[in-house]
Amino acid sequence: MRELDKEERNPRYIMFILTVALIFLILVLRLFSLQILNAATYEERALQNRIRSNVIKATRGEIYDREGKLLAKNTTGYKLIHIDTKQLSNNDIALLREIQNFDENQIEERLSKEKKQRAEKIRETISDIKTISQLTGYTTDYIITRFNKQPRMGIDKTILVIEDLDKNIALKAVEKIKNNRINIVEYNKRYYPEDSIASHVIGNVKPISEKEYNELKKDGYQNDDLIGKKGVEKEYDKIMKGQDGVEDVEVDVHGNVIKEIKNVASVTGKNVYLSIDLDLQKYMTQAFAGKSGAFIAMEVKTGKIITFVSNPEISLNLLSSRIPDDQWNELVNSKAKPLVNKGIAGLYPPGSTFKAITGLGILEAGISPYDTVMSTGQYKFGKLVFRDSSSRGYGITNFNKSIEHSVNTYYYVFSQRAGKDRIIKYAKEMGVGEKTGIDIPGEQAGVLPTPEWKKKRFKKKQDKVWLPGDLINMSIGQGYVLMTPVQVLSAYQIIANDGVMMIPTVVDRFISYDGKVEMNKPKVGRKINISQKNLKLMKNALKLPVSSVGGTARILYIPNYPVSAKTGTAQNTGFRDNHSWIAGYFPSDNPQIVFVSIIEGVGYGGVASGQLARTFIEKYRDKYEFKKNILPEQKIETAEQQADQKTGQRKKRRR
Repeated sequence: MRELDKEERNPRYIMFILTVALIFLILVLRLFSLQILNAATYEERALQNRIRSNVIKATRGEIYDREGKLLAKNTTGYKLIHIDTKQLSNNDIALLREIQNFDENQIEERLSKEKKQRAEKIRETISDIKTISQLTGYTTDYIITRFNKQPRMGIDKTILVIEDLDKNIALKAVEKIKNNRINIVEYNKRYYPEDSIASHVIGNVKPISEKEYNELKKDGYQNDDLIGKKGVEKEYDKIMKGQDGVEDVEVDVHGNVIKEIKNVASVTGKNVYLSIDLDLQKYMTQAFAGKSGAFIAMEVKTGKIITFVSNPEISLNLLSSRIPDDQWNELVNSKAKPLVNKGIAGLYPPGSTFKAITGLGILEAGISPYDTVMSTGQYKFGKLVFRDSSSRGYGITNFNKSIEHSVNTYYYVFSQRAGKDRIIKYAKEMGVGEKTGIDIPGEQAGVLPTPEWKKKRFKKKQDKVWLPGDLINMSIGQGYVLMTPVQVLSAYQIIANDGVMMIPTVVDRFISYDGKVEMNKPKVGRKINISQKNLKLMKNALKLPVSSVGGTARILYIPNYPVSAKTGTAQNTGFRDNHSWIAGYFPSDNPQIVFVSIIEGVGYGGVASGQLARTFIEKYRDKYEFKKNILPEQKIETAEQQADQKTGQRKKRRR
């Protein structure tokens, strides 16, 4: 070999050696970093890859009536989940819908046009979707929608496909499933022992929606949680939900648990005890059979509601399950509107029950209760003619007589003299046009017409103008004024409670899992800016419709049990006849219970609603007053009689 060649190869050799040495040095440093400097970090990461977190679901609190009778409890339901769900794009969903009715050959032919990776994903997904459809009877289209919209949860990327699977279907499907990506699991389901009783108060639960989950996941909600949709179930959902626990376990490569790392126990949700009396609730629901409307009764001093009927009621067990489309459409399109809570969301002209509100405005205007008008049967204002409640009229009428016989003319005249501003002011004081704050979601505010309201409400210039007729109609609870039954109830509670408004509530107390009792304390809304003198005048006047032989609410006359009340007849479109109202309280001199009733399309207020209210009053008296005052004496007499009988039997045996 030439010396020149040796000299040329030597530098190359040296560079090779240096390169190898440099690479080796880098590897050594990298290993040093991994094994020495960052060993703890990578060890932790490796451990995390072997750790599985399991949510320990909290038990939902139950619902009871005031006496501890069960109204909502937890039971076992079944749901179908899909594990390791692939992320699907909008194009993927479109392709799934395209091939959902294809046979296997057609599917393969269509997927041959797609890239291998996508084809495999779609092939696996459509196969699982068809399997789920065959197992459950749900359409492939419905299941595709669930795959599209349901969020993926956990390391398994699990989605909830069917939230409320029929028990028989679930148990049969378990035996047929041969796919480790499809699973049927048990979960806590809500069951309502009384079904439709107090349905609009209790409400129902259903699986959480995507929107709800996105809003509430920060509060610890999971995508497979049950959540309150209506009523108390919704209002107090977070209280009844409790707190989920968590279990962290280490698993091997096969997913088998090696050891428990962390365990935080779940906390059971609080039980809710309603102020509703189930006995009275059932009784009044039966009394309301075949009628549409609402009946509410409430404690005057506390605002706690003891009876709340919104008829038609609806099956809570049906609402908490997957309702067949035909049944759902029937509910939605029913003229009786069973899905509407009429007690808080039914908007009606209050009719003559409004006269108690107008009357306070008239008295507060300084008009004497002894001032009179002549009732002839009709009232002329310009070219307009307004009817009285009797075509023959009532003759000379003062304040007391106007309440006793519900004389329209009195309110036509004196509302004009008091002026719209004062009538509107005191209507606002009494809560017209605002929510009461009752703890049932969905309450409507109603309508208190004002000049400002008309300007916003109507488009045509001539319709925006406030007219004298607007006040005349409003003075007797007609025209534009609309109220919910709970608003009317609240107005009469204010009168009965000497001007102190209590916020209505349907909850009496909460009891935690460890037995701690938390009372739902009465809440004062506000003190009404009306003089005690005028409130007393109104309270005295409201006795007359019942106590007077010719009073409009005479049907409520019960000897030795005085009741105060005002009837109302509300004109309303869409019904053959008028709505029947009655509102009042009892006992008159020491009010304990305030009530309101509206029955749709049955005519004069003093008949239908009056009879319904009497039914309640007598039932309440028998359960609470009768037991409290009379039964103890009867029990003593019975005991004495039994003693006498025993003595008599002993004497006979001696003979």
